[in-house]
Amino acid sequence: MVELTAVTLRTAQASDLAGIRFVDPLMRADPERAQLIHSALERGECVVAADGDEILGFAILNYTFFYQGFVPLLVVGVGSRRCGVGAALLSEVERRCAKAKLFVSANRSNLPAQLLFEKCGFVESGHVAHLDANDEEVFYFKLVQRHGP
Repeated sequence: MVELTAVTLRTAQASDLAGIRFVDPLMRADPERAQLIHSALERGECVVAADGDEILGFAILNYTFFYQGFVPLLVVGVGSRRCGVGAALLSEVERRCAKAKLFVSANRSNLPAQLLFEKCGFVESGHVAHLDANDEEVFYFKLVQRHGP
């Protein structure tokens, strides 16, 4: 189990790619996913949760969803799930979000992600059918709390 006090949240670097690939095995099988991650690394849009040199998970924050904050990918390594890593990543992404609205999504079949989003204060906003066969994408929304002028 991961001790959350030892976790560092930071902008991912190119040197984190091997660790990201380890926590996200789908990256090896899906060229579009790999391209999304590579592009996010180049643009500074990827945040990692790390314990020393070990990448525990990552999130990508961009503004491609109607120019609002959007997390197109949130991945936590199997061994680090249900320890607060996903919630910490979402909190960091929310802190960094430059827009008043932040959206995330998951397949309808991904109940753990949906429960995480709700636990972190997101509310269901809608769904899109036909992206994945027989598994609609469910979108969640949260107003971002601004902490300054």
